[in-house]
Amino acid sequence: MNSRPTQVTIVKKELHKLLSGEMTHHTKNYYTQNHSWYLGCPGCDGVANLGNHTVTESDTGITVSPSILCGCGAHYFVENNQIRWCN
Repeated sequence: MNSRPTQVTIVKKELHKLLSGEMTHHTKNYYTQNHSWYLGCPGCDGVANLGNHTVTESDTGITVSPSILCGCGAHYFVENNQIRWCN
């Protein structure tokens, strides 16, 4: 992870097309049983399902709680669309 992203971008894309640092929200459809947020991991090509996280939208951006830990080793918080790295 040489150049780590420092923010997330909200996009409208299919899950398999998410790039590093992009977030999208899907409502109930053939992909999901309910609505959920997804995030392109800023440390690898994976996509995180944030269904077990609390995602809060405000005027200043998206905040995700608790921190996100990917199998690639990326560990970070998303606070007001900003990525704060833990490692």
